[in-house]
Amino acid sequence: MDDFKKKLMVRQLLIVVGFLGACCAFLFSRNYVKAVSGSENWQAFIEGFQVGIIIVLFGALLFFFIRNIFATRDPERLKKLYVYETDERRQFIQQQAGSIGMNIVMYGLTAGTVVAGNINNTVFLTLLGVCLFVSLVRGYLKLYYKNKF
Repeated sequence: MDDFKKKLMVRQLLIVVGFLGACCAFLFSRNYVKAVSGSENWQAFIEGFQVGIIIVLFGALLFFFIRNIFATRDPERLKKLYVYETDERRQFIQQQAGSIGMNIVMYGLTAGTVVAGNINNTVFLTLLGVCLFVSLVRGYLKLYYKNKF
């Protein structure tokens, strides 16, 4: 259990680094980068998307940060989290659905979509469409393999 506790502490550090990186990217985007946009409606849509993504990212990071803190302080929660993460059925479903690779692709596409919103509307919409398609495929595969196994 001590090894798993150390693993959670490393995750905590990575979550804090991710949170600080997201804050810096958001502030840089809002203050220094001006989007190339043909209309105010598109600009408002792109800014709303960027703010929404940042809020979701902050919420997810905060959730995992708090969950890990509670798990490291309570042995029973630590054991439950350990059992959840080492569950063979869950790991098999993730492997079959390609969750790790899909997560990397989703994070990259999302970051690219946020950045492209400051550069070009066409690229932004294209990446947004690809992001939605990949997330739908990922969700379908998880549901399919969860019901199959």
